[in-house]
This record gives sequence, C-alpha cells and structure tokens, in this order.
Amino acid sequence: VIVMAFDEQGQAATFEDKVRICKRSYDLLVDTAGFPPEDIIFDPNILTVATGMSEHNSYAIDFIRACSEIKRQCPYAKISGGVSNLSFGFRGVNTVREALHAVFLYHAIKAGMDMGIVNAGMME
Repeated sequence: VIVMAFDEQGQAATFEDKVRICKRSYDLLVDTAGFPPEDIIFDPNILTVATGMSEHNSYAIDFIRACSEIKRQCPYAKISGGVSNLSFGFRGVNTVREALHAVFLYHAIKAGMDMGIVNAGMME
C-alpha cells in the first residue's frame, strides 16, 4: 500500500508532520489492521524549493531528515517520493533541475529513500 503523508490538517510539509503522519499510519496499518510492514510504502511529500518563499527553504532537508526518522520509527517500511516536485520552480531549465535532483537523491538515498517517482521520458 502507498501512503501519502496527508491527514485531517492537510499535506505534511515539515519534518515533524511527515514523521508524525507516517508513524500514525504505520501504527494503524500494522498494529490495528495487521498489515505487513514490509508492504507499506510511504510518500512523505517531496516539495518544491527555491520558490522565493522563506517557509519553503527547508523542504528538501525536511524530507531527507524525515526519511531517516521514518525508517527508525517504522521498521521494514519503504519510502518513495516524486523527485521532480523538488525543482518545479525551475521548469524549462533542465540542467539546473538535473543537478538538484542528483544532489537531492544522493542524500535522500543515504537517509533511507528506497525509490523515486521520475518522468522516464525526460531521462537521458
């Protein structure tokens, strides 16, 4: 099952919300419903950076930090995310987007990200 990090208050944007929502979902699925944890894929929302809004400045690092903490609190679960969301503000500047994606993936994978959603038609 794929679980997006949304709850009654909306989309998880901060580190704390990403972890809180994924942990709550994990507990409901594993402890209440008896769902196998190795069949859970969390998508804690990769959000757009470099928008000019200061509250968006930590979105990439919040996702990366959340990967490590979700892995710690939710054993055997997997983590995924839509990589192109990160660089949405740079549409049409593919060199910048590819560089951002490469650096982000390097760190996110080290932190526990298992898979990414990409536009295969844009890969070279």
